[in-house]
Amino acid sequence: MRGILKYSTTIATVMMLSLGLAGCGSSPKKDEVEISLEGKTVFEAGLQNVQIQERDVAGVANDHPLAISSENLRTVLESMYITDTVLFQERQTPLFSPGELQVLSTSLASGLSRAESSQDVTFVTIGTHRSALAAERETNTGRVFYSGGRLNIIFGKVREVYREKDPITNQPIDRRTNPLLPGTRRSDSEPDRTIVLDNGQSYYVDPKTGEERSDWIVIDIPTVLATAAEREAEAQQGGSLTPEQKEAIARNTQETNNLRDDMANIKEVLFEMSDKLDKLQKQLDESKAE
Repeated sequence: MRGILKYSTTIATVMMLSLGLAGCGSSPKKDEVEISLEGKTVFEAGLQNVQIQERDVAGVANDHPLAISSENLRTVLESMYITDTVLFQERQTPLFSPGELQVLSTSLASGLSRAESSQDVTFVTIGTHRSALAAERETNTGRVFYSGGRLNIIFGKVREVYREKDPITNQPIDRRTNPLLPGTRRSDSEPDRTIVLDNGQSYYVDPKTGEERSDWIVIDIPTVLATAAEREAEAQQGGSLTPEQKEAIARNTQETNNLRDDMANIKEVLFEMSDKLDKLQKQLDESKAE
């Protein structure tokens, strides 16, 4: 039994160390995001990119070019959350990491301001997201365009774990044959993670089927910005803080709450594991006695 308890303690120690290391990531500085003002590639860094491309399906022309500031676009992107499951418990976490927000707020704003009515702006980003056990690299891909007075984002991947090697063969994944693709108007990519809707956000309804697309989000920018301003005004009643301080406090509070929930779940799992091991040990002792 002593060995069993030692094993459980080791698991708890490893989990706590992993939780601590998960907070060691850093986001890129503003001057690290280099935007190209010419050509169809707006931003590129390794596999990550933001590009102006011809729309994937012919149809109603987009309302491009779109003039939107990077600050307002960042507010829109910050409002997007997903439902995440950690240790059997659901919680809401930001869709984009701080690094992804920095890249996308600047490059998407630039791309939309240069795109023509027949063009979309696509993106591939890889961000570091904290989980219960460690920090994981996850990828978001999407197709962005402005139509009918709304911002549309069709996602190909939603916080999908990014892998450089195949988990089965351990061979490097060739991105020429397995590219990170944006979403398409043709069909639903059916992402594994669900985007949580907030004020001014809705799922696109396919006019042919009458069904909502799980990968296609339609955003009313003025409503999202007004909601963010209202929440900021409410937060200011508690004191005079800079926007950066408020963002840091909000994120730290959310992360602290998430970690607290994670630790509670870990304790519960360890307790159940210990109880099951006690019963197994007892059965083994009784079997030996017979």
